[in-house]
Amino acid sequence: MIRAVLIDNEPLALHYFQNKLQVFQQIQIIQTFTSVEVFLNELPSIEFEVLFLEVKLKELSGLEVADIIKTERPHVSVVFITSHHEFALQAYEIGGLDYLLKPISHARLEKTVTRIEHEFSIQQMLQQATQTLLNVQCFDQFAVYSNKSLVAFKTEKTKELFAYFILHPNIPIHRDYLIEILWPDLDYVRAKSNLHTALSYLRKTLNTIGYENCIVFSNKYYIFEKPSLVCDLYDFQKLHEDFSRLEFPSISLIHQCLAIYKNGLFVFDDYEWAKAYKDRLTKSYIELLEKGFQTTVFSDTDKAIEFLHALLEYDPYNEQKLEHYLYTLIQAGLHEQAHKIFLTYKQKLKEDLALAPSSTLLEISKKLFVESK
Repeated sequence: MIRAVLIDNEPLALHYFQNKLQVFQQIQIIQTFTSVEVFLNELPSIEFEVLFLEVKLKELSGLEVADIIKTERPHVSVVFITSHHEFALQAYEIGGLDYLLKPISHARLEKTVTRIEHEFSIQQMLQQATQTLLNVQCFDQFAVYSNKSLVAFKTEKTKELFAYFILHPNIPIHRDYLIEILWPDLDYVRAKSNLHTALSYLRKTLNTIGYENCIVFSNKYYIFEKPSLVCDLYDFQKLHEDFSRLEFPSISLIHQCLAIYKNGLFVFDDYEWAKAYKDRLTKSYIELLEKGFQTTVFSDTDKAIEFLHALLEYDPYNEQKLEHYLYTLIQAGLHEQAHKIFLTYKQKLKEDLALAPSSTLLEISKKLFVESK
């Protein structure tokens, strides 16, 4: 959630804008002020990421307040809300993110919120980059970078062991379980020796790049105490939690998740133990695509079709889902697109499996396309 503070001398105007902003669930309004003096007094105890403020204020102007904020907290986004267009240039020179003229339409405010989300994402990445040396990539190929240089692991099993720890941070893992999943075909004594060797190599590698003592052993259990690091999987999980919590997630949030996911987890790394984890992430990916399709089908035809094609690539022969997609397209008035999707499915089924659509789907599609004409 992006925490916001609102400042306007006029209580009615402040209340009106607060109601408009509350529609956007990704923005959490933590406090509102009608007095600049009160705001500045409470500033040291308030944590927020965006400040909405009127230009014309009593004690200080909004431009002066913004200058104070950008000096003390440069990461905070400042959005001006005003009826006075003549201060726009000064507002942007100070570092304002946006300049909204009253009355503010929902469409215009939506664009501002998208800008805020983008800026918030950039600030988070910059903050992470200044706090860590290690960058772990889990999507597509598993790779680890230290100061932008690829970390070379002593053996492939050492690398795989670290991949397992990355997927299970701060969780006690029994030594014998690690042996079982990493060396299932070896006898216990030899596998145990291999584990100790891999752990020794891994500890040395992490120590070399400044991550000492993050693997703890106690009473036959290992714990990877997750240090400060950047990891695309952790970023995806955090964003997907936001997505799952919101009834109407923004399209920008969906795009952020999809951009991180790429082609999936460990695509070029055949780790058998990761299969269940991959399946869960694939399910999350499909949820994102479906929500993206539902969100854009009535407003952005091209984007909706992109989402739909991606969905069909993951589950190309599911007639029940295809039927749902066709109904949705028809309801959105996209009759021609629906018909093309059905014909493509019919052709693919014939070429790949030498089958025809079920009689039920043929009957449904005939009814759909006849009724939609």
